[in-house]
Amino acid sequence: MRINCCLLFLCFPALCVADNYTDILQQAFARFDDNYREEWAFTEERIFKGVTSRGRYDPRQQDRWSLLTLDGRTPTEKEISAYHKEKSKEGEGRGAGKNRPEAMMNPESLSLIEETETYWLFDFLPAGDDQKFMEHMDGEMMIDKSSLAIEFIDIRSSDSFKPRFGVRVKEFLTRLEFMRANEEGPVVLQSMRFRIKAKAFGMMDVDERVSVVYSEYQFVGGNE
Repeated sequence: MRINCCLLFLCFPALCVADNYTDILQQAFARFDDNYREEWAFTEERIFKGVTSRGRYDPRQQDRWSLLTLDGRTPTEKEISAYHKEKSKEGEGRGAGKNRPEAMMNPESLSLIEETETYWLFDFLPAGDDQKFMEHMDGEMMIDKSSLAIEFIDIRSSDSFKPRFGVRVKEFLTRLEFMRANEEGPVVLQSMRFRIKAKAFGMMDVDERVSVVYSEYQFVGGNE
């Protein structure tokens, strides 16, 4: 009886932590504010198709996005116009709630795979508009213990798959990394990587990579 009681006592803290994973997840979600673009300016450096663009976002400006450099040089008026059109389309695609971390996963599928003194590492079933596509994905998320903030979300395919007739996806990856805008600021995006390699109907090859880094966050709202 004494041994059983000791074992129960030793296991009880672990059980309590497991019961609190849902609370931990909700607190981590709450620390990310997808409306931070209304009060924060930042710099975006993107590499796409071998071209590096560096832009500045500022919600105080009529044209919120400004193209600073393109491959390290001053962009032309035509390139600036194309950049603004592209950013306008990006804004239209930012549907309500779609950029929030909880929209990328099924919270009920959350499972602890590693715990250290500094973080929890979970796996989860990814969520999305195309469920037939997402069912081939594996998801991982790390939460920092000291801040209860999400450090990264990683969604990737473990093997090639056919999401629909005539299409084979050989590789897929979306990885988001997060940080605080400043010591007291909200959790915001620090970097994003996207990769897809696929073949359609045995003829059309798709091979795209996008790498984005966000930096120089500056509070430009009312009261911080």
